[in-house]
Amino acid sequence: MPEPQRSTLRRILLWLISILILFGVIESFSAIFLKFVLASTARFLVWNPDIDASKVWAAAGGNWDDELGWPSPSDAVAPPRDRTGAKYNPDFSQSDYPCASAYGASFVWGEDVPLADGWVEQLSRKLGCWVANYGVPAYGTDQAYVRFQRMKQDQAPVTMLGFSPEHIMLDVNQYRGFMGYGPSPTGIKGRFILDGEGRLEWIHRPRISEKEFVEFLRDPANLLPHEYLLPDTPDGPVTLRFPYTLTVARVALMPRLRVRFTGRPSWADFYRAGHRSGGLALTAAIVEAFVREAEHRGKRALIVVLPGASSFRARAEFGQPEYAPLIAALAAKNIDVFDPSPALLTAVGQRSYCELYTDVPAGCAGHFSIEGGRIVADVIMAELRQRGLVK
Repeated sequence: MPEPQRSTLRRILLWLISILILFGVIESFSAIFLKFVLASTARFLVWNPDIDASKVWAAAGGNWDDELGWPSPSDAVAPPRDRTGAKYNPDFSQSDYPCASAYGASFVWGEDVPLADGWVEQLSRKLGCWVANYGVPAYGTDQAYVRFQRMKQDQAPVTMLGFSPEHIMLDVNQYRGFMGYGPSPTGIKGRFILDGEGRLEWIHRPRISEKEFVEFLRDPANLLPHEYLLPDTPDGPVTLRFPYTLTVARVALMPRLRVRFTGRPSWADFYRAGHRSGGLALTAAIVEAFVREAEHRGKRALIVVLPGASSFRARAEFGQPEYAPLIAALAAKNIDVFDPSPALLTAVGQRSYCELYTDVPAGCAGHFSIEGGRIVADVIMAELRQRGLVK
């Protein structure tokens, strides 16, 4: 072979080797980055189906609720809950008649603070009567409503539904693993959809075996066709697979991530009336159903927004919180919603609203702190009294 041809081939070969090395370096950094994401609070961006499904199944031990996922029937009446299913409150006897009850998720339950220091428990002490806490961490508004339907033993004359803004995503989700929670069959639940006439229809939680759970992780859409956050859909997580550089690129293009970079919460677009999830209409229908159920049982209901720090940031930057369309949609149904945000800002005064939350050092996030719970309890107590719901 002539020397010029050999020289050309060498250059091409060197270029190919350089490109392969560069690709290998980029792939390595991409894999490391994705591993970091999966270990962080941003793990909801990536879906990793490569887990030991049999081990996960065995760990759950069949300990789940056949419709709501969690808690299981036995856990629902075991410590730290009392025999009624409410959170145990050492300040009141189980024989005490509750003056009110509360339903919702972790912001109602009182996550990240001692059991006796959640805002519901502080509210009970301030009122001098038991407010039965039926909150369950990680619940959506849909699960809170179904739990309320089940709690026929709840004889409180007043009931509150605590709504956290991110719940709009939980209402269109059936498997918490798609939202960054740990993998487990316990995380599978039923969900509501709206039928052709706008009425709520319950989609039952699928009954599955270990074999079906393994298959589910490989092909989620087959088991949960009504799941909105399926992997590799516009708002679902991106499946972790080779080439990892492409996975990183797809993560970077996720609509929820783009929304977050605008300064709004990642779920803000779910409140748009035309959003493909239909979350706004669905959540409004669930809240309305909760209120009508309370009325049917002779109770007075109060819907309470429990904002996270991100909602205060959105209010400050854009003039209104991301959940404003839901309040408007419920007002159109003649359902009043109490948004304590203005009163909370007044109560903190010159201090930062971040002091309401537990993760101030981590960047103003988390659930209500003990002091934040005290302020929330004061504000909600004033509202309950102003409406004549408690003495």
